[in-house]
Amino acid sequence: MTPNNASHNWTADEIQKRLGTSTIVFSRDRRLLSEDIEMIAARGIKHIEICGLGNPGHLDVEDNKFASFVHKETERNGVKVVSTHSPGYNYTSDDEDNRTAAVAQGVKAARVSEELGAGVMVCHFRPDEPSERSITEMLDQLDNTSIKLAIENGRDLAEYTSFVDRIGSERFGMVVDVGHTRDDDEVNPFIKRDRARETMAQCGQRLIHLHLHDWVDRDHFSPLDGALQWGEVFAAFKDIGYKGYFMFEAAYPPGRRGEVDPPYVLDKVGEFPTEFVKHFAT
Repeated sequence: MTPNNASHNWTADEIQKRLGTSTIVFSRDRRLLSEDIEMIAARGIKHIEICGLGNPGHLDVEDNKFASFVHKETERNGVKVVSTHSPGYNYTSDDEDNRTAAVAQGVKAARVSEELGAGVMVCHFRPDEPSERSITEMLDQLDNTSIKLAIENGRDLAEYTSFVDRIGSERFGMVVDVGHTRDDDEVNPFIKRDRARETMAQCGQRLIHLHLHDWVDRDHFSPLDGALQWGEVFAAFKDIGYKGYFMFEAAYPPGRRGEVDPPYVLDKVGEFPTEFVKHFAT
């Protein structure tokens, strides 16, 4: 890797203060454990996103004792839950009964997320009419909360920025997952030096959260192990004045997709601030 002047002199301390990891790094066929939180804290990572995806997933919405457990363990380890990923509720269903049920489940998950301390709940909405109804209904029902909902992007970021504008709520924004986007040539623009910065920057103030990871033929690999244009991406964060967390949704070591290795991946996330500055800051 070579230094990249576009990174605008980020310091390791600036990044470290906003560094976070998703619990996606752990197996999702069980609950979140005390040992998981301890492993994150041991790497100096202070912010956590609890992933509700999987069976059962780490966000145990149905257990009334779950929030107390998380509060106890995060406080003991000096870390904080700042976001959650909604379970895979069918917010986009064309079947009205299914969609309405998903809204009720999502509202419950959002209230649990707020109880955990999270400011954002990431959801797999789509920029379509069923999702628009689901989002509007959820925001109405969550009017007495501080939680924000975020739509996770698909291939075309412009489609998602337009959708956020259409919703027009201060409690709704977008999360960019750097592995989901594609240019017309079917290549991820975040691995292109001439495209990464402008692609991210188009989100502007709509961007309230991130899912960061590296690209090794596919997505969700440990940072600085692949082809992602990190200097250009972080330059865009300066361009738009992004104020949120640098939340990593890295799950796999390179060459081992589908095989979790939490110590390796968390080591790479924990080292990211200093390694980024070493390779990219001017």
